[in-house]
Amino acid sequence: MLLSAFLTMPLCAQANHNDLAVAIASNHIDITVGFDGSTIELFGDRRDQDTNVAIVVEGPKKDVTIWQKAKVMGTWVNRYYVKFTDMPIYYSYAISTDEVGEHLQNVMLENGIGHEALFKKIKHKSSKKLKNDRNFYNEFVRKSSELGVFFEEPVKLKFINNNFFRASFKVPASAPTGEYKIHSYLIKDNKISDYKLDSLVVKQVGLNAFINNSAYDYSLIYAAVCIFLALFSGWFVSVLRVKT
Repeated sequence: MLLSAFLTMPLCAQANHNDLAVAIASNHIDITVGFDGSTIELFGDRRDQDTNVAIVVEGPKKDVTIWQKAKVMGTWVNRYYVKFTDMPIYYSYAISTDEVGEHLQNVMLENGIGHEALFKKIKHKSSKKLKNDRNFYNEFVRKSSELGVFFEEPVKLKFINNNFFRASFKVPASAPTGEYKIHSYLIKDNKISDYKLDSLVVKQVGLNAFINNSAYDYSLIYAAVCIFLALFSGWFVSVLRVKT
């Protein structure tokens, strides 16, 4: 599959007369029993070597609330908060150059490339007495980085020649399931000259999917089965102990 993508990428670029062509090696990642992570393999071709390429991978989005504890009447309680709307639970990006000057940084900020741009783009609201929302965002990034679903440093694009490149984005075992969006940008003269949008799905399959779906779709039956198994296991162990 990887060889097929490698051979067809330049042809796609010529046939469509686009400045940027991008393909994903696989459009799905299956989570099975014993899943310990995977990678998103991406291949691309740019027609003009005097350009920069940026890739952003965003996982499923949801509203995230970060709380800060404060002492109230001698007890520590959650008092101040910042709520981020439609925050991607997985985030990684790549840029084709190590030298990000002021003009390129502005392009990245305007188009949601990188963590500074993500903080600027994400809508958020906070409790009335709170002034600095950035500390809450930094805490969210820190915890997400520890889980391996946020990557503060950009992924390195590997150029096979002046135009053809590949990128590998790590997907840890803790990665959320759902649809992942892959945004590909071609930057020339400090402007976006071409843009591509691709997607892939991370989903549970097999026994993992059956247990997960049962817990959500048949919650009462699932709870009853769990209780029965727990009681049966306790009874069985007690019987073994009596016999021994």
